[in-house]
Parts: sequence; structure tokens; C-alpha cells
Amino acid sequence: MKIHEDCRPCLIRQMESTARVTGLDERSVKEVVREAKKWLEEIWDTKLSPPEISAPLYRMAGALCQSPDPWLPRKIQYTREALKFLPTVMSMVEKAPDPFEAAVRASIAGNVIDFGTGGSADKAIDIDAAVRKYIDQEIFINDIESLRQAGTASGTVLFIGDNAGETVLDRPLLSMLKPGRLVYAARGGPIINDATIQDAFLAGVGLHADVVSTGATIPGTIPGECSEDFQQLFLEAELIISKGQGNFETLSELPREGRIFMLFVIKCHLAARQIGGEVGDMVVMRW
Repeated sequence: MKIHEDCRPCLIRQMESTARVTGLDERSVKEVVREAKKWLEEIWDTKLSPPEISAPLYRMAGALCQSPDPWLPRKIQYTREALKFLPTVMSMVEKAPDPFEAAVRASIAGNVIDFGTGGSADKAIDIDAAVRKYIDQEIFINDIESLRQAGTASGTVLFIGDNAGETVLDRPLLSMLKPGRLVYAARGGPIINDATIQDAFLAGVGLHADVVSTGATIPGTIPGECSEDFQQLFLEAELIISKGQGNFETLSELPREGRIFMLFVIKCHLAARQIGGEVGDMVVMRW
């Protein structure tokens, strides 16, 4: 998905939220916003995806905030909150008429733990309410049956994670996948509240899968910009499960091969227009 003019105000709000979450005073927050607007003009390229444009902006904001990982406290907070709620989620999944579908829905519900869509850093995210909402909500694009069949792959399954905290709610689905090798990929470094390897291990993902880094620090996945090891893994995987809109925005630039399944909640009108849905819709889309 290519960057659009509608993305500009959202990106600026993201930089403002990043500045505020570090506790900067109002004058410093305004300075970050001014610099973000200037940088955005310099790096704007309509041939790129939103995650590609946002990555250097976040690095700039982090430098001005003097923090390599501005969202770390929030990442730890929501990972711990999700871990407290995990037994309830596991019980809901186990008691559901279709546990596999319930696990997919729980994983998608975790996608609401997202501070990369221009929302306020002070806005609380109710994990319990999100799970209970999405456990029953109709899925707009629903390729769950194809995912169920692909999940029986005997080779390698690559699960590309998204946000810290969300990683915890991926665990019920991870526990149901029984491939020859299950690999969970996290970001190569801190970017927004996206999960790094350390965040994934804190979430307990290592109990279900080998945890690796993509080798790239952007809020999405562009195989050609990732490490050679990840590129090889991406090439060889029989099934790839991609979480979150950022991964959709980048991986949807690849040709459709049918082995990628994108699981996310539509977060913005640009993505909604491209898919044909509405903000808030659940997506399980084969690519």
C-alpha cells in the first residue's frame, strides 16, 4: 500500500504522541512536531509505503526525545496486562465451538494494542473489551478455512508479529499450529510499540516458537530490507501469518502467492478504501 496525502496528519500525530509519552514539556513537543513536518517534506515519496516513510520519522523523534525506545514503558505495561488476561482468553478459546477460529479472533483482537495510528499516548486500551468484541464480530474478509488447512503444513510456518502485548494474544493461535518448525519474527529494533525479540520473549512467545529478528527496524516487513537469514526464512516458509496493518501495508506490495495470511483490524480510511471495508473491520486475508 502506497503512502497517501491522508497519511500526513496521522504521521504528525504519531510523532506528537511519541514526544508526549516520554514526558517532554510542551515546548519540546512542539519542537518535535516542527522537525517532523520538516523531515516529512524531505523524505516524502509516493512510491513508498507508510511504514517506510514513518521509520526515519520515529528515529528522528527518538533522537530528539533522547530515548532509543520511547514506548518501552507502554510495551511492558500492555504485555503484563495481556499476560494477566491470557488464562481467560485460553479458557474462552478452549470452550468455543470452534477453538481454532476463536484463537484467530483472539489474535486479531490483540491488534488493537497499537500506538502507531496517531492515537493519544494517554488513551487506555481495554484488552478484555477488545477480545470480547472481536470474539463474535463478523469478519469482513474471512479466509479462516484456508488458513486452517494451511496450518497443517509439515514444513516451516513463519509468524510475523506486530505489537508488544498483542504478542501475548497470539499465543493461543501459536499453540494450535503444529508444523515441522514454527518461527515467530519480531522487529529488528525499537519502533513505536512494535515488538522486538525482547518484547516477544517477555510475552512468552518462546514457549511456542523459535523467536527471530527480521533484522529491519520499520513498523512493517519488507523482505528485501531484512537480514539475509530472515529473507531465506521468508522464502522457504510454507505458510506465513502476518499480523497487523503495518505488515499488510508492506507485504501487500508483493505478488499474491497464496501462502501469506494477513490478520489485522483495519485502522485507517486509506486501508479501508484499498480493501473495501470500514475502519474497525476484522480481516483474515490470503495473499
